Amino acid sequence: MRADGIDAVFLDLDGTICEYRQSSRELLSTAFEELDVDPFFTAAEYHDQLFSQVVTDETRAERREQAFRTLAETDDRDPALGRRLASVYASMRDHGDVEPLPGALETLDSLGEHYDLALVTNGGPEIQDPKLDALDIADAFDVVVYGGYDTTPKPEPGPFHEALYALDASPSRVVHVGNSVRSDVWGADAAGIESVLIRPDGSDTVTAPDYRIESMRELQDPPWE
Repeated sequence: MRADGIDAVFLDLDGTICEYRQSSRELLSTAFEELDVDPFFTAAEYHDQLFSQVVTDETRAERREQAFRTLAETDDRDPALGRRLASVYASMRDHGDVEPLPGALETLDSLGEHYDLALVTNGGPEIQDPKLDALDIADAFDVVVYGGYDTTPKPEPGPFHEALYALDASPSRVVHVGNSVRSDVWGADAAGIESVLIRPDGSDTVTAPDYRIESMRELQDPPWE
């Protein structure tokens, strides 16, 4: 048992440890070109629509299709166009084409020397496993929980509860690291876990995490110690 009171660190994957080399903006532009359709929404509008949905046990693919259909209907277009666009978008995404964010891999090694590590991220194995393989970090985690596949998705507390159970850990002795206020901060809070929010631009948020950092590198000297 550690004197500082923390036994385990949970981590998100996308936007926390790694990111796609091809951005959502670039991919969406290519999908519009493939269907020979003038763009009628932006990547930012897509993400806003995706994250505004009521959390259910639907898959990310189903939620993406619903977001594209809604955006098509909002622009007075046939929702079937939204479905086709979602299909093309998904078919073009190479989930193994990712790169680590600054300091992420070194920090994983450092944290793994002192804490149990759990990957708590949304998305099924068909999406997330290629990223872990490409980064060669699958063995860095003692537990892997895929929200929306193993349990309900974040920000529901289910993924956090699953990781707590697997590690036999107490919420009061765990911190969760992520880049999303909605998924990571809200989800951790719902599970009674402290949160660390990564914001590279240092921007403020209405919801206050327990700790704020600008890069994974800062966790080599953890703020909770």
